Amino acid sequence: MESVKVKASEYASITGLSLNTVKNRIRAGTLRGGKEEDGIWYVYLTGEELEYLKGIREKEEEGKRSIQSNLEGLRSTLEGSLIATYMSALMQKEQQKEGLLHEVSSLYTLLAIREKEMEFLIKEIDRLKEAYKLKEEESNRLAELIRDKERYIGELEAKLKEKDYMLSQKELELQRVLLDKDRELLNKEMELSSLRRELERAIKKE
Repeated sequence: MESVKVKASEYASITGLSLNTVKNRIRAGTLRGGKEEDGIWYVYLTGEELEYLKGIREKEEEGKRSIQSNLEGLRSTLEGSLIATYMSALMQKEQQKEGLLHEVSSLYTLLAIREKEMEFLIKEIDRLKEAYKLKEEESNRLAELIRDKERYIGELEAKLKEKDYMLSQKELELQRVLLDKDRELLNKEMELSSLRRELERAIKKE
């Protein structure tokens, strides 16, 4: 069935509720409606629902007019006037009672909204706590991983220093060997030179 959009103020007038009660019921989700882009609150009804509510309202108004007419008739006599005054007072109290009931209903509806909001906030806090816990665990895991990497790098640096030392020692040893070889070669050359001189002297003597 096609939906009918009715201003919340009009709906409040039809049902005899306060505008705040209507808005709170919309917020609580017990009444279909919402605040639209024009800034006005609307209630969404079917055409049948709207006609039914209007019919009830008309019957209530008709009943009030009938009672008011009867009261006016009673006021023509002293006794009737007293009865009419008493009835008017009762009607006024009934209206006040109805207004208070609507107000209480509005407050209960508002309380239900706040409870839903609190429930949502509690769930959101729990979700954030769980997310924080997971992040903290992940952070601790990464910190431990970094510490492991730092230890591994430290071990590699120590091994590298050891290898550098060994390499420098080998280079020194090689240099010593080369110096010894150079010295040996120089001695050989000196011996060879001496032999040549002796050979030359021997040849000259002959």
